[in-house]
Amino acid sequence: MRFAYRILARLKSTAQKIITLGKRLLLNLWHWIRGLLRAAASLWRALGPRWFRTGVAVVAVVLAGYTALANYLEPNLTRETVYRVHYLNEGWSDQQRQSYYYTPQGTELLGMDYDWFVNLELPLSHELLASESNMRGWGFVVDPNQRPSKLNPGNLPVGLTRHIDPHSGRERLDIGCATCHTGELHYQGTALRVDGGQALQSIPTAKRGEFITTLGAAVAETLFNPAKWDRFATRLVGDDEDRRRELRAQFWQFAGNMMKFSTTAGAAKYYPVEEGRGRTDAIGRIGNVVFGFDLQEPGNYKVADAPASYPFLWDIWRFDWVQYTGFTNQPMTRNVGESLGVMAPIKLVDADGNLLSGSEFGETVVDIDGMHCVEGLLRSLKPPKWPEHILGDIDIARARAGKALFADQCAFCHGPHIAEPYDWQVADGPDAELPGQIAVNWQWDMAGEVSRRDGLAYRADWRETMWSLPWIATDVIGTDPKLADNFIDNRYDISKLIPDGEPVNAGYGLQLLLNNLVPKLYQQWDIDGAQRVADFDGLNVPFRIENKRAYKSRPLHGVWATPPFLHNGSVPTIYDLLSPLRARPQTFYVGNREYDPQKLGYVIGPAPGSFLMDTTIDGNRNGGHLFTDVDMPGRIGRLLSERERFAIIEYLKVMGNPDFDAALGGDPLNWDNYSQAPVGDSTQQACINSHRSIGIGGDHMLAQESAQ
Repeated sequence: MRFAYRILARLKSTAQKIITLGKRLLLNLWHWIRGLLRAAASLWRALGPRWFRTGVAVVAVVLAGYTALANYLEPNLTRETVYRVHYLNEGWSDQQRQSYYYTPQGTELLGMDYDWFVNLELPLSHELLASESNMRGWGFVVDPNQRPSKLNPGNLPVGLTRHIDPHSGRERLDIGCATCHTGELHYQGTALRVDGGQALQSIPTAKRGEFITTLGAAVAETLFNPAKWDRFATRLVGDDEDRRRELRAQFWQFAGNMMKFSTTAGAAKYYPVEEGRGRTDAIGRIGNVVFGFDLQEPGNYKVADAPASYPFLWDIWRFDWVQYTGFTNQPMTRNVGESLGVMAPIKLVDADGNLLSGSEFGETVVDIDGMHCVEGLLRSLKPPKWPEHILGDIDIARARAGKALFADQCAFCHGPHIAEPYDWQVADGPDAELPGQIAVNWQWDMAGEVSRRDGLAYRADWRETMWSLPWIATDVIGTDPKLADNFIDNRYDISKLIPDGEPVNAGYGLQLLLNNLVPKLYQQWDIDGAQRVADFDGLNVPFRIENKRAYKSRPLHGVWATPPFLHNGSVPTIYDLLSPLRARPQTFYVGNREYDPQKLGYVIGPAPGSFLMDTTIDGNRNGGHLFTDVDMPGRIGRLLSERERFAIIEYLKVMGNPDFDAALGGDPLNWDNYSQAPVGDSTQQACINSHRSIGIGGDHMLAQESAQ
C-alpha cells in the first residue's frame, strides 16, 4: 500500500512539473508573440503618415482578394500537345466532314449570340474565352493551328456553329450534333479524330473552372467591369453609342436567362452525380427542360442522377431501336427531342403558363434541314480503322484467336443480328390505336409511303437489311440500372398537353409532344408528299416508343476508339471490361485523351482538368457485363485468361475492317459486306438549304460529293 502511495505521489509531482513547464512555455511564447507584434506595429508606424499606411493596407487587401478570386475563377483545363490530326473514319470527303461539324440544328445557349461568344474574354483576363487552348482544355475538339472557314468564321471547336434567329435576324450560337458526337484519341502528339465518336467535353458540368461556370463568370464581369465591357462592345459595335446601349440591354437579358435557368432546370441540386468529362444525363435533362422549363411546370423537375457517355453514331442508321434503353426508333423525333434538351427555344405556353394554341404552339428554330443533312451524312460514315503506323502492328495470330473467342463469348448479344426490314403497322384513322403506344398521329403515320395488307396499313422500311438490337434486362446484364430505372419510374405531369392526362415517363411525354410538333415543323419546312415525308422521317419509319427496364446491346465495330466503356463510362479500358469485377478500377480520372493502345482506353492517372470517376456512387457503378466463374448478378460469360483477354482486344482493333479480312481467314463481321443505305434521298439538298440559311450558297458545300 505504501509503495502505491509513493508511486502516486511521484506521478502527481511529475504532472505538476509538466504543467508548470507548459505554463512557462506558453507564457514565454506569449511574450515572444507580443514583442513581435509590437515590433511589427513600430515598423508599420515607421512607414510614413497614416494616409500612406491606409493606402498600403487597402492595396494589399485588394491584391490579396484579386489573387484569391483569380485562383477561384481559373479555368480547369487539360493540358494537351498535339501536332497533327489523323482521321480514322472513311466514307466522308473533307467537305462532308466540315458539313457534319458545322451544320446547325437550331439549338441555342439561352440566346447567346455567336459574335458574343467569339469575343468574350476569360474572367479577370484579356484572353479570349474561346481560344484554341482553352476550348481544347475543356475537352472540345480543335485542330492544331486551326483557321476560320466559311462554315466556321469564328474559328470555334467542332460542333459549335450558328443559325439566324428568324425574328431578330441575330446570329445565335448553335450547339450542333458534332459537339457531343466527335471524339479524339491522342498518342505521342497525334490527334486521332473519331468522327461520330464520343466527345470528352463537359458543357453541362456546373463546377468551378469548367466551361459553363467560366462562361457565366465572364458574362458577369463583362457587365460589371467597365474596362472589359468597353473592349467587348468596341469589338462588336465600335463607338456607336446607340448600338452599344442596345448591345448592353441584350446582354443583360442574356445574363437574366442564364440566372433563371441556373435556378430552375439547370439547378445543381437536380444533378447530384457529377457528369464530368464526356457524360451527361441526356434523358433527365431533356425531361427537366421540356416538361419543366418549357412547359413551366416546376413539379416536373426531377433528379437526373444517371449520367451516360455520349454514344458513337456510325452504323446507327441500321438500328431498329436507339438510345441506351432502346426506347425510340425514328431519327427525326430522336433528333428533335435531343435539340429541345440542348435548349432549342420553343413556345409551348404563354406568360401565364397556359398552353398556346394555333400557330403559336410549337414555334421554334429547330432546323429540320440541318438535322436531315447530318442524319444523311452519318449513313455513309464507316467505323474507325486501327492505324498500325501510329498505334502499332496487329498480331494476326492473336487476332484470329480473338475472332473465335468473340464468336463464342460476345456475338450472342452484340451480333450484329441482321434482319429483314420491318413492316411498321401505322394508324389509319382518328380512332386507331396501336399496342404499347400512348398516342399516335394518324395523319402523320399515313403521310409516308403506306401499303395495305389484310385490312391493315403498313409502312415498309426502306432499308435493304437492318440490325435487330436485343434488349438485355438490367437484372440480367447487372450494369448500373439507374438510367433505365429513372426512365421507367420518373413521371411528368402532361396535363397541359392532355387535360386530365395521367403522369407519364419521358418517352411517352415526348411521344405526346412530338406527334404534334414534328408535323408542324414539316409544314413549316414545306416537307410534303409521301416520299419526302418518309425520307425525312428516316427511311419511312413511323415514330414509336418502347418502355423496357433494359439496355440495348449494340454491335461493336470500332468500339476500341470509344473509351470509357459501359453506358455510364464506368470502366476505363476494354481490358478492364473483360476482367473480373475485383480487377476493375473503383476510381479513375477522366479528361486526359492520351490513349493506351494495349488496354484500349484513355490513360487514367490524375492530370490537370480531369474529373474523378467514383464507381462506388449509384449511377456510376461499374458492375455487370462480367466474365467470371462466380455465380453472381451480371455474369455473361466464363472467366477469361489473360491471354484470352488480349486476344479479344487484338480482334476488336480490326473487327470488321475489310483490310484485314483475308489475314483473319475471313471475317464474318466485315463491314463491306453489309447492305448500304438507300441512295437518292434528299440529304444533299437539305445540307445546301441549311448552309444557305447562314449565308453560304453556291456549290461550296456539296454534301454528297464522292469521298476523297
